[in-house]
Formats: sequence, structure tokens, C-alpha cells
Amino acid sequence: MKKKHSGLIGFLFLILISLTSCIEKELDFENIKTQKWNSVWALPLINSNLTLDDLLNDTTGIIHENEDGLITLVYESEELISYIAEEIVEIPDQEKQLYENFDLPDTLFGLTIEVDVPFALTFELEEPGLRIDSAILKNGTYDFTVRTDLNKDVASVGFTVPNIVNKSNNSPLQFEFDLGYQPGINEIVRDTTIDLSNYTLVFENSGNSSNTILIIASVSLTDDANPNNSPYFLSIDNVFENMEFEKFFGYIGHQVVNLHDTIPLSVFALNEDGYFSLGPESVIIKIDVFNSFGLPVMLDIVKFKAYHSNNNDSVDIYLFGEGNSSEIEINYPTLNQIGQEIYTEVISDNSNINEVIEISPDKIFFDIDGQLNPDNDTTMTNFVLDTSTIRTYISLNLELFGSVHGFKVADTVDFEMENIDEIKSLQFVVDIENGFPINTNVQLYFVDSVYNVLHSLLHADDQLMVAAVTGSEPDYKVISPSQKTTYIEVNDEEIKNLAETKEIIINVTLSTNNGQMVKIYNDYYINLKMGAKVGLSL
Repeated sequence: MKKKHSGLIGFLFLILISLTSCIEKELDFENIKTQKWNSVWALPLINSNLTLDDLLNDTTGIIHENEDGLITLVYESEELISYIAEEIVEIPDQEKQLYENFDLPDTLFGLTIEVDVPFALTFELEEPGLRIDSAILKNGTYDFTVRTDLNKDVASVGFTVPNIVNKSNNSPLQFEFDLGYQPGINEIVRDTTIDLSNYTLVFENSGNSSNTILIIASVSLTDDANPNNSPYFLSIDNVFENMEFEKFFGYIGHQVVNLHDTIPLSVFALNEDGYFSLGPESVIIKIDVFNSFGLPVMLDIVKFKAYHSNNNDSVDIYLFGEGNSSEIEINYPTLNQIGQEIYTEVISDNSNINEVIEISPDKIFFDIDGQLNPDNDTTMTNFVLDTSTIRTYISLNLELFGSVHGFKVADTVDFEMENIDEIKSLQFVVDIENGFPINTNVQLYFVDSVYNVLHSLLHADDQLMVAAVTGSEPDYKVISPSQKTTYIEVNDEEIKNLAETKEIIINVTLSTNNGQMVKIYNDYYINLKMGAKVGLSL
């Protein structure tokens, strides 16, 4: 990773060049060999106490502390909305014409006659086996057209749809048309549009009926001198459009929706070598699911894999052990829990995650098939609200308990040093009190535009921080911090090389003493003091 700023190093040199007065320094410079310079400046640069929050504030993980202060880093996926109701359940538009014949009896002139003509309208759904028991609608229209060749001067038809029920008064949908005969017109046509936003659809699903609504036409007429031309026809055009539900009951079928995401593990992002060995039960993969769909759900882990981008290494993750099923059954609400989210927690306690962490992965990728009604039991009754979702989170909980084996991270910062001819010599002193049980080796390489190394600031074996002393198990807590003072000299010839420097490559290697197991607590700290002597040609 290359950062577009000079970082700490550039800041230090800026101070060295621009400072015009001498400031007293707490650090001991007497152990540094001095030369005869035209002017010598002793400068305090850093006096800082760094806590764990300071060191981890550039990670994307969430820092958790348990009761005794032991630190856990939590890396989470984005919230995955596994299913949205309108994408899973849809009442498709319907357009269907129904046609029936009816006869009029021979009657005495002037008598009123009523004839019922029943219709059965079956909704066509996307797949066989789907079922709508009822749907409380919030939107939708019903365009209705009736046609007949009835030839009576005084006639009407009333329609009752018992399966379309008004939500306000629980009464069935009813409407009526005048069918009075007009000479010269062979077919009478009437139509209307009904707003369904205040209605509930209740379907017939018994015997030979499936997803069916009944429509009863009641033809009423007064017999007159016009001839009885039985049989007459009565046809109805039914167009249902834009139906959206508040609540749906029925069976929505077996469906599969894919979920995938990548969890970045920034704690390993810059790793180039070495690894962590983690303690027992210190890494947990956790899946949290919140489900408000009233139906069986199963998550099938198709792919779960960790990657190390720098060396293209990868390891498959087996949540429940290699060779074991990766299917997870999700809890769902009952009819008594309509509108509630039901929680499912899955904690992987038999995975190979410790093996995974040893490659220092900088990301974890997962690919999951979410299955609704996985057994495809068409006798089940599902329910779905327009607000129903299945929200899924996947997290990696990394408890800071283990050993560190030559864990090397590298980074690059831009660097440019001006007015370098004025500097004849530099001497730094770094004093560190380390409250962490980790050794730290640091190297800074000053390179030109083609990455030729112009100068190495430190010796290969320079260890800036010595691990603090820890106690015994099970706490492994630091009982005594360590202290180390390091002197760094840059002579006149080396300073001239810095003039061509374009970037600084920073290598940091972390390790615990002889692979010792340690734990990281919230009260650990680093007390850093840094000062310099600079010789200027004035």
C-alpha cells in the first residue's frame, strides 16, 4: 500500500529544517558521539503515550473488550438483505374473459324474473403448486367489462364477488349495471374500474378449486313483448393489475436467492511474511439472521474462502468441519408472531479457522444460497408481509490471544527532502517503554524513483521494542514493561544520498518471545520518546 503523504518521517525532517531555536531535551544524548559542526541543535521530537485505541484506529474492525479487558477485534460483513418481500412474492396481473349462456323461462307478460349466472375465475400464477389463500391489498385495480345480447327493455345485472372482501365493513364486492335493451344494438356493453386498495382477496383452494374466486351474476328483468331468444350469452372481461399486498397467506414455492460479500480483514492487509498462531477458541465465525418471513428458510454455504492478496494464497473455510453439511436451518415466525423478527444465531465451533488465520488473510469471501421452502412442501401455509425481510450478518471475532511468528508488514510513503545541503549530520535517539508482550524490528529503506536503495536507516538486527514480561496462563498478562533505547546516526555522505530519495519503504516485523502465547489487554501501552541532534552548515 502506498500512502500519498510523507508520514512521520517527513514530519520529523520538516521540524529539523525549519526549527530556529534550541529546545531542551529529556532524552540522554551523551552516549552519542559528537563531531565539530558549525551549529548543533538538540531537538525533542516526540513524547507520546500510545494506547491500543491509537494503534488500531486505522482498522475497520470493531474493538470489543470483555470483563477482564481482553481485546477482541470484530470484522463484519455489510448487512445483507437476503430477501425483500416484493421480490419474493408477487401477485401477477391477470387478464381473463369468462363466458356463460343462460336461458329465460316462458313466463306471463309483465312478470319480473331473476336468473343467477355463476363464474369461476382462476388466477394464473408463475409456477405450478403456488397457492394464494388470501392477500390483504394496499394497491391494485380491477377493470371489469360485461357483454350480453339480452333484449329486454327493463333489465339489469348485479355482480357479487364473495372472494373480494371490503376491509372496512367485511362485506363482499358488489356492483350493478343497467341492461335495458335499445333497438338496433345487438350487444350491450358495460364496464367499471374498482380500486382494490381497501379489499382483501380470499381464494377458493379446496376440492378441484385452486387460486379461484367466484363471481355471481344476478340477471333481473321484466318480461315484455320482445321475443325470448334463449339461450342468451353473458361474458365478463376481468383485468387485475398492479396488485400489491400488505399481508399474503398461501404457499410461495421453493425459491433460491444468492447472497455474496467480502469481509476485509485490515489487520492483515499489509502482511508480507510470517503468521499468527491463535489460542484455543480465540477465533469465532458468527452468523446472525433476523427473519420476519413466515416460512422455512435454509442457508446453504456454497463457498467460504479466505485470501491473502499479496501471495495469492487461499484456504477454504469449513464452518462445521470438512466433509460435514454446510446447511443452516433458520428460525421463522409462527402465525402468532406475525410482524416479528425471529433471531437465529450460528456460531462455528468446529471450523478450521485457526488454519485459515495462519495465512494472514486480508479478506474472506462467502457465497450463500438462501432457500425458501427447501422441502417444497406445498401443503404448508406461508405468510409474508410487505415489510418482511431476512437480514443476515456474518462476522469474524478475533480474540487477541496467541503467538506471533515473524509477522512482517510493509508500507510505502512518498518522501522528498529539501534544503538538504544545510544538513551535515543527523543523530536520533529513540526511547521506548513497551507495555505490549511483542518484539518489534523496524527498517526504513530510502529509495529513488526506480526503487534503488539509497540508504537503510537502521541495522538489520535493530530491535526498537523489546517484549514486555508476561505472567503465566491462563491470563498471560504483562507483569512488567520493557525499556529499550536505540541510537541512530546518519553521516554527511548518507545525508547526500537522501537528496535523491522519492519514497521510503517501511518494514516492521513482530514476534513474541520463542513463540510464547500472549494476550492483549485494553490497558497495554507504548511510551515513546524521540529526539535528535542535527548539525547544520550556517
